[in-house]
Amino acid sequence: MGDDVYKLSKKQVTRRNKIHRAMIEQMKENGTYKEPYIDISERYIAMWEVSMMLEDDIQKRGVQILTEKGPKKNDSVAMLTNMNKQMLVCLEKLGLSVSTVKNELGGDI
Repeated sequence: MGDDVYKLSKKQVTRRNKIHRAMIEQMKENGTYKEPYIDISERYIAMWEVSMMLEDDIQKRGVQILTEKGPKKNDSVAMLTNMNKQMLVCLEKLGLSVSTVKNELGGDI
């Protein structure tokens, strides 16, 4: 096991906190700020953090990586696609729309 523990940048932490606040605000407005919805929102934020890690890996290593056996797909690409699908499901379950949260934040969530 290496010491390569991924940590969110200060900018990412700020962005994560903004997203979380916007989600909570929307949940309060639509009456879903209660369990199990709060747990789903926490899971969304955890998935958002993982997606940042995956994006960073893709940015650093590219979509293809070189192994002893030759080039192969970077697994982070497929994992990121699946993570994004799951994140959209979470938003749907919470009754939150991407466009509303995006408008409040002024960017992608």
